[in-house]
Amino acid sequence: MPFAVEPLKCNGCSLCEVACSYHRDEAFSLLSSSIMVYRAEEKKNYFGLIIKFEDTLLLGRPEGAEEVGMAEMQSQGGGASAKPIMIREACDGCEDLDGPLCVAYCPTGALSRREAEV
Repeated sequence: MPFAVEPLKCNGCSLCEVACSYHRDEAFSLLSSSIMVYRAEEKKNYFGLIIKFEDTLLLGRPEGAEEVGMAEMQSQGGGASAKPIMIREACDGCEDLDGPLCVAYCPTGALSRREAEV
């Protein structure tokens, strides 16, 4: 997984989504982003991140970060908050740039780049 997520640092600003959407479409359209800020309706100030990869989702919630298989998420229903991310393109890590824009623009450090494991 090319990212590390520290969900407790997320303040829900959505700059990661905006940066990703601009990388994809050269426009600010959150629907094209491979990352999504998650906000729980039943809990105030409950923020997390969901990043879509080819076969997995990286879920960063206040309880911790975990990788979940796409098939597993679909079989569980994923909840209303997960549905928008399922139809989006998978993260390419901004491979044509020096690094992921979501990491570069995250003001709180909730996202960081994980070094490749040897």
